Amino acid sequence: MAHDRYSLRRIDNNVRDILTLGARQYCELGPGEEGHLSLSLHKAGRPVVAVEAPWAAEINRAWADSNGIPIYHQDFFTGDLSVIKEPVDCFILAHCIAHFRFSPYILFKKLYDVLPSGGHFYLSTVNGTSYDKVLKFMRGRPIVEKVSREVGVGYKHIASEWNRTGMPQIWDDWMHVKEYTRPEIEEIFKGSGFQIVKSEHRNNTPEWNRIFWKKNLAVRFFPHLMDEIVVIGRKP
Repeated sequence: MAHDRYSLRRIDNNVRDILTLGARQYCELGPGEEGHLSLSLHKAGRPVVAVEAPWAAEINRAWADSNGIPIYHQDFFTGDLSVIKEPVDCFILAHCIAHFRFSPYILFKKLYDVLPSGGHFYLSTVNGTSYDKVLKFMRGRPIVEKVSREVGVGYKHIASEWNRTGMPQIWDDWMHVKEYTRPEIEEIFKGSGFQIVKSEHRNNTPEWNRIFWKKNLAVRFFPHLMDEIVVIGRKP
């Protein structure tokens, strides 16, 4: 899947955050088809490994193989993260949590258990109360993806791994299951044992042009309308 300019800027902002943590070994969970974030860390000379679902398409691991980045094929929720050989002290979950069908507490607890004391967990996700979503709501438009009649060709096979009913489910097309607010994310971090060292809303389109000026005026007064949530937790 090709990334647009906005997505690449968002990834670059995430990478800058992550590099400041100075971890000895990074691990990205669910890096996706092109692995931009992991590749950026790799190009910056930082040790990085990745974890991707066993049923993910070949394109989701080809980028890692071609760049010599270790990638473990393990399910976040039912798999055992102890298979990771490297001593990871920073896990990364960038724009994945909105797709979770299981409670995120399950994964957060796993990460907490395998991290060393002082280790970090970096999370970024779409903001459930962003300006764009509030505007759609006020206009009577849907704020989540439309339900399709047929599951997309690219997801029919992999959806069978998480949907064993034989009947199409709404989320088989990799729709967002739930979009979170910042207080919700903070609550999950704290409830899993993490100390929060950073929590903020981020505006990834700061341009004051004809497209974004209204949004940027709104977020100046109401920061919770920004498009992204970033939370960093630390294991005491």
